[in-house]
Amino acid sequence: MTPNGPKGLYIYGGCGTGKTFLMDMFYDSVNVKAKKRIHFHEWMIDVHDRLHRLQKQNAMVTEKANSEWTAEAALAQQKALKAMKGADSSQQGAGADDLVAQVASEMLSEAWLLCFDEFQVTHISDAIIMKRLFSILWEKGCIVIATSNRPPKDLYLNGLNRPLFLPFIPMLESFCDVHDIASEVDYRLITTSEEEDRRVYIYPNGKEEEKLLERKFYRICHGEVLTGAQVETQGRRIVVPKAAVNSNVAWFRFKDLCDKPLGAGDYLAVASAFHTIFVADIPKLTLQERDQVRRFITMVDAFYEKHTKLVCTAEVDPIKLFYVTEEDKATSVADEIFAWDRTVSRLVEMQSAKYLSEAARNIDGEQFLGQFKLTSLTEDDLDEMWRRYDRDDNGTLDPEEVRHMLEDILEKHQGHRNVSDEVHRLCMEQIDADGNGVVDFQEFEKYLKDFSTLSTNLRL
Repeated sequence: MTPNGPKGLYIYGGCGTGKTFLMDMFYDSVNVKAKKRIHFHEWMIDVHDRLHRLQKQNAMVTEKANSEWTAEAALAQQKALKAMKGADSSQQGAGADDLVAQVASEMLSEAWLLCFDEFQVTHISDAIIMKRLFSILWEKGCIVIATSNRPPKDLYLNGLNRPLFLPFIPMLESFCDVHDIASEVDYRLITTSEEEDRRVYIYPNGKEEEKLLERKFYRICHGEVLTGAQVETQGRRIVVPKAAVNSNVAWFRFKDLCDKPLGAGDYLAVASAFHTIFVADIPKLTLQERDQVRRFITMVDAFYEKHTKLVCTAEVDPIKLFYVTEEDKATSVADEIFAWDRTVSRLVEMQSAKYLSEAARNIDGEQFLGQFKLTSLTEDDLDEMWRRYDRDDNGTLDPEEVRHMLEDILEKHQGHRNVSDEVHRLCMEQIDADGNGVVDFQEFEKYLKDFSTLSTNLRL
């Protein structure tokens, strides 16, 4: 197979070197409607879900046809089966190939430009179908843009039955220009630190740190906690030990999420259900806990992709969390060691002001304000709210940013977001004390702490 049209692009390189940033710039600016930007893990889950659905549909059609057989039809089928006994065994996989072809056609009807973040292959179920799936997509004109931490030749390295996957690599290299970003700088590590009492990654994990994590959780919950909630995914149920009543915030221990046989689909489902997730007691990991390491890597990937706010306690800082000896590095565990570099970088980035601001802005208004009591806001509450509403990070709120805040408050307390121009003008006059047309943090703090003025203006 050779490309009939433009080739795609496969960019690889170290963690935090700007791969995703470049792809997002391209995706946002390219003038194509039939496009999709998605994490590769999530896309492959969708592929398997579609295969499962089509398989069920085909089985139902067959069952219905069987129930309508006449005696003559049954006899005719018996004759046909006898005639087929000598057929070439190479056709035995045709049924499975047909399903893959149907999935490829479905996906191509939705988007012919696919932008994949974190292109990696970790499961044999993915590896087996990738050559067939992508050969159909590329044959029909699909263009793939992908980012990855490793070159094509290292995909699925040391994977089970890797020879079945190897024919995909030259195909990928034929249909995509391969570019090494060749940067040694992890830009995500360049960030300002949080103040000590506002940490979201808390270590070392002692009694005081455990109490701090609990205080943070119960403050968000306002003391109202639901126990034993469940998240349903792929026919399974994941128990949530504790969750907030007023906002989608959950509490787990490390063993709840990483000692159990959970996969990418499970972690994505949890991240979709909760915008903020507390994880207590992350231990120092070694190759003795190889399964837990793999699950933790997958979990962090899923939380990062969904822009989840992760608040946790850990035994040590992210860099030291996974201990590997020089002897270990010489064995066939390159996948875990390679993937861990990305995990460290993401854990660091997930503590940054930029990440936390974006996480706050991704939550809908009712869910966001469900974390706070407007009648008794703390300094931490005000900082978190400022992160959400100072959307351009310029240190002030303009009138539209103030309107967004007022809309959130009305949605939380009255179930609608209809802020009239008159109410907006009145609130701006009250909050903008110096009348310069923008609101600084001190004005913002004073206005929100005076709940009587706020409630009067909005008629709460």
